[in-house]
Amino acid sequence: MKKSVKRSVAILGTIGMMMGTIGIPVSTYAAERENNSTISYTNSQQNFLDKIVPDAQKLQREHGVLTSVTIAQAILESGWGKSGLTQQANNLFGIKGSYEGQSITMNTKEFFDNKWTTIDAPFRAYPSYYESLEDHALLFVNGPSWNPNKYAGLVGEEDYKKTAQIIEDGGYATDPNYAEQLIETVETYNLAKYDQVYDTITAKTGIYAYGQVKPNTSATAWSVPETMKNATKKANLTSYNGKNLRLVNRANVSDGSTWYEATLNGQKIGWIKANHLNLTYTTSMEQEVNLIRGVENEAGKIYAFPVIDNSTIRGTLASLEEVHVDSQAVVNNKIWYRVNDGGKRLGWVESPTLK
Repeated sequence: MKKSVKRSVAILGTIGMMMGTIGIPVSTYAAERENNSTISYTNSQQNFLDKIVPDAQKLQREHGVLTSVTIAQAILESGWGKSGLTQQANNLFGIKGSYEGQSITMNTKEFFDNKWTTIDAPFRAYPSYYESLEDHALLFVNGPSWNPNKYAGLVGEEDYKKTAQIIEDGGYATDPNYAEQLIETVETYNLAKYDQVYDTITAKTGIYAYGQVKPNTSATAWSVPETMKNATKKANLTSYNGKNLRLVNRANVSDGSTWYEATLNGQKIGWIKANHLNLTYTTSMEQEVNLIRGVENEAGKIYAFPVIDNSTIRGTLASLEEVHVDSQAVVNNKIWYRVNDGGKRLGWVESPTLK
């Protein structure tokens, strides 16, 4: 999982982001224009979108900066990822200075006194597109160091036209027509469709199951599946390594993912993505049998499911001499029996408690 650390964007050189402006390298290509009624992307354009849209949408969910405007800026300022700055330093937005000590010097155009001027300046060098996108989002969230409220109103704004104007009014770029160019790019390439960043549950089912967090998994339990609106982090899953988590609901999400709602000792943990869990027990593991077994250990606990879970203890085998076994299951390499007293189903016991 890539880290997400808030940083205040500040001037990091004698030639920097004048009044919050961001330089556009000379090598930037102009975005190609197409008829909005018949939008089709070139292979390179589609590849560029495929690469940045998921991360831009993730950052919109986390920080509230519209994906459409983020992509429009990346298109204009990196020439669909073809600029020298982007190819050499993964810098999509022409942000000057250094990133964790890494920078690259490039020619850049600045618009001052009603004319374009070419200068040399240091630009941030990123390990991947993600860090560039994150830095861009955090500029709007935190503002530059000298004015944290410079882009007030942008975070959470859902209208791309208003967002573009806030960016221009904040002095993000020296181009006096920057907002107009952003809006035209969004509309030309139908980028507003990417602003729908929240998924919905398409099916939800109550289940009887247990699971364990996969070893070496660094992931999170969420209040609702991560890509849904208002999702908040509930717990780091490393805290639950090796524990039997009871799974009470399964949900299919519109992005195609599957999630489980988990509890531990009767307390809710949150929703966990299926690929972070190993299922240790489901009802499909049960096998019907017809046995009469004697009781070996009267103190043996009876559980609601074939898993040691103190929140589901139903009692013990005390006062019973023998029981009827109607089902068995192998869970975590242990044999369990479901028992009844001849008329009433009691629950599950570990095999050593019977003889």
